[in-house]
Amino acid sequence: MSDDPTTTGGAAEADPSANRDRPTPRPADPDDPVQPSALVLPAAAEEPLDERRPWLERRDLEAAYEIPGADTPLYLTPGGVAITTTGIGKSDAATTVTALLANPAIDLESAYVVSCGIAGASPATAALGSVAVADVVVDWDRKHRWDRGAESVAGADDGDAAEFETIDLLAYRPRDYVSHLDDRVVETGLRGARSVALVENDETLAYQRRYPDAPETGPIVGVGTTVTGDEFWHGERYAREVDHLCERYGVDPYVTTQMEDAATATALERFGLLERYVSVRAIANYDRPSPGESVEESFDGNEASLALAIENAARAGDGVVDELVSSDPLGIREGGVSS
Repeated sequence: MSDDPTTTGGAAEADPSANRDRPTPRPADPDDPVQPSALVLPAAAEEPLDERRPWLERRDLEAAYEIPGADTPLYLTPGGVAITTTGIGKSDAATTVTALLANPAIDLESAYVVSCGIAGASPATAALGSVAVADVVVDWDRKHRWDRGAESVAGADDGDAAEFETIDLLAYRPRDYVSHLDDRVVETGLRGARSVALVENDETLAYQRRYPDAPETGPIVGVGTTVTGDEFWHGERYAREVDHLCERYGVDPYVTTQMEDAATATALERFGLLERYVSVRAIANYDRPSPGESVEESFDGNEASLALAIENAARAGDGVVDELVSSDPLGIREGGVSS
């Protein structure tokens, strides 16, 4: 298997900087707070889901900080881009982001915040390796799931709406569990994501073609709703339920699904910083089996598509960060600084 994602392999192109020494993490100083221009939040730093690796391998790193309550050290580039992982899932993400926001040695008042990683999607949505910039974040776990008996799923095999009687919005709902992201930041991020070249590979395309509804072409950049859930669901029936919940909120159809972004958005909102947030997710797998596959066989997708999504998420994320920092659509910075 080649190491070049533009050919037949699934891994990112080897980078001679991959083995560079990283700075030793040290405590941040509240008397001289870190003031990043952007905060990049991949979820994981362990193989095979190491979304952080390309962010650290391709940049000079001038400092690293130990942040109590964070998942991993906070790395800083000379251009002021801070990088750390949230951890996988909503509780990890909420804890990490709150730890950063509440730490007096970290000043995020002039920073854009970018979640960047992998996601699942319907095969009808886009090619594997495609990147979606979210304009809406939905919390999948805040809902009712009703057991109404066998009659509630009568006709489910025919796509009858009766199956959706099992899923509904919470009756007690102080607010809708939906975050609408700032149009200016989303549009700027989308422009940045579209300014870079995504890659594809033959192995992923071959796997993608097992799905009759999937595109015949390679990755693209799009925009739409992302859904966050701690539940590892998989299969067409549950995908229809996710779409139904989004429909009830008026933000259907969902484009991607992941496990962190509703928590990140909530933490930022509590600190009054939601407007500078954007989520960038690349499609690593489809959320249902291909014909002839079991749900267990299809759940993890394909090694090539996973590596491709990690690569394209970082490429698009690069463009998003550079465009947000240089354009500063909210006017929160005194002049742009690129990474």
